[in-house]
Amino acid sequence: MQKRVKNVKNPKVFQVAVSVIYDFSGNKKPTTKSLGEIMATRIGSYNEDAFNAVKAMTKANAAVTKASERISSGLRVNNAADDPAGLALATKLQAQVSSNSKVMDNLYQAVAVTQIVDDSLSQINDLLTNMKTLALSSATSTVDITQRAINQEQFDDYRTAIDSIANSALWNGSSLLNGDTSSMTIHSGTGSTDTTTLSFESVLSTVLGPAGSRLSTLDISTQAGALAAIDDTTAPIDTAMDSVSSLQGYIGAKQNILEIQSAVASNRMTIQSQAMGNIMDADLAAETANLAAGQIQQEAATAMLTQATSMNKSLVSYLLNSGWN
Repeated sequence: MQKRVKNVKNPKVFQVAVSVIYDFSGNKKPTTKSLGEIMATRIGSYNEDAFNAVKAMTKANAAVTKASERISSGLRVNNAADDPAGLALATKLQAQVSSNSKVMDNLYQAVAVTQIVDDSLSQINDLLTNMKTLALSSATSTVDITQRAINQEQFDDYRTAIDSIANSALWNGSSLLNGDTSSMTIHSGTGSTDTTTLSFESVLSTVLGPAGSRLSTLDISTQAGALAAIDDTTAPIDTAMDSVSSLQGYIGAKQNILEIQSAVASNRMTIQSQAMGNIMDADLAAETANLAAGQIQQEAATAMLTQATSMNKSLVSYLLNSGWN
């Protein structure tokens, strides 16, 4: 037989209920049971349903926060905790991308140097061609001294123009074609030994031509001088043209190499950037879906938490108002 407890208004009384149970031998055996065990409903300080709802809500909040962070930043990895190994690899890739970007800058500048030299040499070759034409004109007996004097004046102007072009082929304040700069070392890769060397020569009129018959010493104001300028043996003007053409061919070949190296660096930078993006960039479509799912989970957990809380309140209210029979 179980003792009856009625109309108890103090909630503390409901924490423990005493019941007397008779065994089959007829001996009384008092036992103590909690009200929760008797009612099969827990109304104490621990509410399992509520804690499960809180746990689910915490997880949903974390999912919403993470998805919102990734959508707003556009990054999948916003801190080391998101992907430690991925962040370490992405950091290395970022360094490689930056390095190749600087390599490309170096190569672009080097290509600009070769273009300056190439253009200057083309103009000098044109001037040398005109000088040979004047020498041929003065070498013939069909012209007189006046015409040869005019030819010499033009010849001198062309020679002065050659020196001017050589002196004005500048990079960082130094001429590339008057002997001021003999070579440049271009860092064309990310390694310490990845270099390309550009060599330059002077093309001043005092240097062009064979020894003893430099371009600066030629005089076509006389027939003899004109014949010496086009002599088949010494060939001062032809020799000067050969020197300029040889240097121009060398510079053109170097320009091709630099452009190939630039393309290689650009391709590497593109591949490394894509690899880094695969690690770091957020999938906005997936994160939007994650955000929506997290928000649904938040609402569901909130509803369940409210239900779990109100369920105990309703039971306690009922017991306090009606008693336990």
